[in-house]
Amino acid sequence: MKTLFKLIGLAALLLLDGCGDASSDKVATTEKTDQIEGIVADRDGPVTSGSITVKDKNGATLARVTLKGDSRYSVNIPANAAYPLLLEIPAHDEVLEAVVMDASAVKQDITHMSSLVVRAARDMGGFTKENMARAAIGAIAQSKTSSGTNTSAGFSGDPTKQYGGWH
Repeated sequence: MKTLFKLIGLAALLLLDGCGDASSDKVATTEKTDQIEGIVADRDGPVTSGSITVKDKNGATLARVTLKGDSRYSVNIPANAAYPLLLEIPAHDEVLEAVVMDASAVKQDITHMSSLVVRAARDMGGFTKENMARAAIGAIAQSKTSSGTNTSAGFSGDPTKQYGGWH
């Protein structure tokens, strides 16, 4: 009978010990992530090489993904990331940028057009929904004026969610 109680006690200690470090290790390896995907293109067409860096609102690097012969990318970021996120990739003679405002946006192309929006919003004081919406309208107007077309190419996903209803 004493042996049974010793075994039960030992099992209880092992279970309690296992609830400490082992469970936190398990959480670290199964942490939820969000995924953002899209394409990268500059004025000349698809960008198929380079590294995309994803930074949170505090400027901390969350992830990096390298393009390998394809303009499509997919990157996992921590589910608890501090939004908005800035995506950057050096391409030819400029740095292409895009902003993801919240976790509801799962598609975000990084293009010359998205870079115009990012720069304009930054000049307006930062990446708020209001600034992003105003910047998107300005970028579309600038694109129409400079190219003579009436398209909003370069925006992927649902811009009404992404930029607070500008579309």
